[in-house]
This record gives sequence, structure tokens and C-alpha cells, in this order.
Amino acid sequence: MIFQSPKLFIIYLMISIFLNLINPCATQISFNYNDFSDTTKYKPVNLTGNATNSGSMIRLTPDEVDNWGQATYSEQMHLWDKNSGVANFTSNFSFIIDSQGKDTYSDGIMFFLSTPNFPDPSPTDGSGLGLVSRAQMEQRDFLVTNQFVAVEFDTFNNTKWDPSYPVPEHVGININSMKSHNSTPWYCTIKQNRTYSASINYDSSTQNFSVTFTGFDNDATPIQQHLSSIFNLALFLPEWVEIGFSASTGYSTELHILTAWSFESTSPLVNQQSPPPSVEKHKDEPNKKLVVGLSVGACILVICLVVLYLVYKKKWRPSEEEEEEEELVFDFSMDDEFERCTGPKKDIKSSNVMLDSNLNAKLGDFGLARLVDHVKGSQTTALAGTMGYLAPECVMSGRASKESDVYSFGVVALEIASGRKPVEPRAKEDETILLEWIWELYGTRNLLKAADTRLCGEFDEQQMERLMVVGLWCAHPDYNVRPSIRKAIHVLDFEAALPILEPKMPMPTYLTPPILASTSSTSNSEDHHAQSSTPGSYTGSSQFTTYSAAYTSTQIIENVS
Repeated sequence: MIFQSPKLFIIYLMISIFLNLINPCATQISFNYNDFSDTTKYKPVNLTGNATNSGSMIRLTPDEVDNWGQATYSEQMHLWDKNSGVANFTSNFSFIIDSQGKDTYSDGIMFFLSTPNFPDPSPTDGSGLGLVSRAQMEQRDFLVTNQFVAVEFDTFNNTKWDPSYPVPEHVGININSMKSHNSTPWYCTIKQNRTYSASINYDSSTQNFSVTFTGFDNDATPIQQHLSSIFNLALFLPEWVEIGFSASTGYSTELHILTAWSFESTSPLVNQQSPPPSVEKHKDEPNKKLVVGLSVGACILVICLVVLYLVYKKKWRPSEEEEEEEELVFDFSMDDEFERCTGPKKDIKSSNVMLDSNLNAKLGDFGLARLVDHVKGSQTTALAGTMGYLAPECVMSGRASKESDVYSFGVVALEIASGRKPVEPRAKEDETILLEWIWELYGTRNLLKAADTRLCGEFDEQQMERLMVVGLWCAHPDYNVRPSIRKAIHVLDFEAALPILEPKMPMPTYLTPPILASTSSTSNSEDHHAQSSTPGSYTGSSQFTTYSAAYTSTQIIENVS
């Protein structure tokens, strides 16, 4: 975050320190095992079944059929609290699955969160990857009292519940069942003793459970794969859970070796009420510890703030050249002048996006945008901006809004992905308008054909797909359907699922300029989902203005040409 004023920095620092002093939401569990034989830093990992320590690593299963093993952390994790919500957590680990050159192998490894003291798998078989057995899963009430959520790295296809993929290896998110809630093929090579890495993240604010893991394309090229699901962990797991790994072998064998594991979780706020002190004993006795603690903390805080103010007061005296440069660039932060106003930029385009020496993105304004006062509203004057980046409602009404900036952001995203300008007058007739062309490819499931040809196909297909779909979502003709930038970033970071858009680019429908207000559409875009988008679904007015996409294309081409 960049502060243009020392006053803002001091205020921000004071708030941060204060919140850290009073906030009881501290890290609940945090460890990083790079060597499982070193128990001096962290508590030892509990091993059950046939799991054994093998030097600095943990071997979960031996090279024997119908075997299982588990490695669990010695402390339970406080997953949720009824008064405050669900914790966030991140689990990173590396592991080896090795068939030792054999063509047939089974069954896989699994990271899990489960009910504490989860029963051992009985009878022993490989079907439940070392956590449950087939017989237990068939018991009527077993999974009612013994709950789990897991990520499986499965190497064997059990036709009863595993998905039908071209390869048996797959990664799945399991919720109280060995039939995965969501899954994807896993491109790996089990016969070559390779190490794989995975990162599992749960964000309680978005209820997004995401998995990022490595693999090998054509058994040679390292790749990164992704999988995610949206659900509330508190609905499927108890308040306190066990965390760890399990693995199993079945009719065939393979080695399952855990080489490293780090974990970090934040504890939900807990409303712990202790018995009140005796009134007779303490009614006239001051809380000396509280007074001393607050006094010392306040003194330290004041001293730190004074020192920081003097340092930054001296540091933040920009030269005349720096002041002139800052006038042309907007950082992605707020200063005093922006606290009263919001600033639709009106001309977000690729040529106005610049990088500083630290490769941070800056948006050049060059006087084309205006501050919009919350009270006075946007004044409709001459149309500002660049055709091709302007939202349809801006073209017709001349009004700027946060939604119109999101539209421009979407066009820039499509421009980055395709390597083409928003308008190409010399291109084929159906490829002239970038947005319309990419949307048509999206509808025919050929989205990756729009990728920049200069990349020669050397890119992560899932990342490219997300960039294009988010670009289309942001550039949706209906401003009510466009997401907030926060939601768009969540999708780009694989923290939220891809939106489902219409197969054909919808016709823009919006209110006429006298009724349209830039502030009202902002709240609508925050809550509206692309999955339920319907052109013209905005109600509450008797006057609508519609125009065809073809008219928009002709107008843009004429302005560009």
C-alpha cells in the first residue's frame, strides 16, 4: 500500500497496532516440517497403522498389499465457533507416490480434516485411502458420527464411486464420502519416483476450498493444476477436528512418502466466559495487572508513533520533479483528496497502464477523468474516453461509473490475453470487435483459440481461460451483471469458481440517462451473479433504452478509423 501523506500512514499504523493489541483472532496452529525427524521445533506427528519414520520423511505404507497408514498432527484444530464463524487455513505439503517401476499400482494418498479419534479402517483394504474401509462406508450411521473432508490423490479407479477419466489418476475433494464432490484428472507419472507438491487453502469469507497441485504433462513437462469447490466447512465437520494424511494399498502396491508439511490456521473468535470473580473479595481492589499493562503499552505506542512521525516527516518531502510526475499517475490507494469523492477514470486502457520500478501497476490519467462528488453526482458533458474501451451505457449517456471502469478493465484483460486491440478494422468481419469475437468463441467452447498466437501455445490453459472469462464477465453489456473488482480478482486467483455466462453475447439494456445513477448500479453489481443474468432484468422503471450490438460495432469502427 502506498501512502501519499504521512498523516494517513500514522493513522493507518495506529489502527493496525490497536487492532493487533485487542484482536483475539490469533494464529491457532502454525508449523513447518522440512525434516520430520527434528522434533525440537514442533510437536511430533502421530503415526498409526503401518506408517513409520524413514529418516527425515514419513513412509505411510510399506510395499505390501492391503495396508494403510496415517500421520496426524498432535493437536486438534479449532475449525469453527458458533458465535464467530469458521477459521481460514492453508496446508502445503510435498509427497512421493512410487510404484517402483510396476505397471499396476494402487491406491493413493489423502489429506484430511476429520472428527477427532476417527476409527481405524476395518477391515483393512485400499478403497478408502487409509481413512475408511468399504465396510465402514456401507454402514448406515458410520459417517453421521465420523465426519471428514479430504483431498484425495487417487491412483486407482474404483468403478463404484470414482469418476470415469481417460487415466485412473485423479484429484478429488471429498465430503463425507469417497465419491468426490469435485474432481479432475491428475497428470502424473507414478512409476518414476517423482516428488509432487500441493497447496490447500480455505477462505471462510468466500467459503472457497481450493487445491493447487503439480503434475507432469506427457510424463515430462512440469505443470500446475487447480481444483476448487464452494461450501461451508462448518456444515460438514465438528467444531474441533484432526488434521493429517492417510494412504493405502490394495491388490497392488505403491510407496506413499510424505517429505514436507507446513500448516497455518487462524482461530475463530471464541466467546469464552470464565466465572466472575468474588464481589466481596475484589469489589474495592483495582485490577493492577490491567492498569500496568495498558500504561506500559500506551507509553510504548506513543514513543513509536513520535519516532515514526519524525522519520517519515523528513523522508516524505518530494522534489519538484517527483511532484510533477505524481500528478500524472494514480496509485491504487486513497489520499485525503479522495476521501470525499470517488474517481471513475473513464479512460482505462492498456496504453494508460504503466509499471513502476517495482513492477507495481499504475494507471495514468492524463486529465481525461474527473472526480465525481457523492453529493453533486456526475455531470454529463463531452464524452471522455477511448472507443472500444467505453462501456455501452457510457457511449449513450456520457456518464461514468464504477461499472464502466470494470467494463474497461475487462476489455484490457481480453487485450492482454489475445494480444489484439479492442478494434481491428483490418481483421476479418467477424473478428473486428474483440469482445464480440471472443464471446462467440466462448459460446462455441473454443475460447483458447483467441489466445495470443505469439505465445505459441506455451501457457497455462486454466489461467488463460480464467483471464478471458473474467474479461468477458467484466465487459458484460449489462452493467448490473458485471462483478466488483474484488470478485474478479478472487476468480483470477483461483479463489472462486468461474462464472457461467450466456453462450451468445446479450443485447445491452439499460435505463435512460435521466434515471441512471452511477451509485445505484454499484450495489447491484456487488450482489448480482453471472449465473442468473438476464438482459433487461432490471426492473422498477417504465422507460428503457436498447440498441443492438451491431450498431455498437459500426459506431466504434467509424470512430477508430
